[in-house]
Amino acid sequence: MTDDDAPPGVPVAKAPARTLVMDAGSGRQLLWIDGLVTLPVAARIQLMEPRADAVVTAVRLWSAADAKASTLVLEVMLVAPGESADLP
Repeated sequence: MTDDDAPPGVPVAKAPARTLVMDAGSGRQLLWIDGLVTLPVAARIQLMEPRADAVVTAVRLWSAADAKASTLVLEVMLVAPGESADLP
């Protein structure tokens, strides 16, 4: 869909150009990635800072108020490297 195809008054969000990895428990931003990185729930991301694994618990689209930019948000649960994760 293009801006011209949208009905009047309906915002059009652009495809995300960035991905945010966010700690679901604290809401802390852990990592910004240039580009769209779609990972499924239960996927693991090895983080260097903090030294931990981040297990994806939710994926959501965060749309900016002006609808010119949106961000893909990967909510994660931090676990010790190699530790199993009990997903909620």
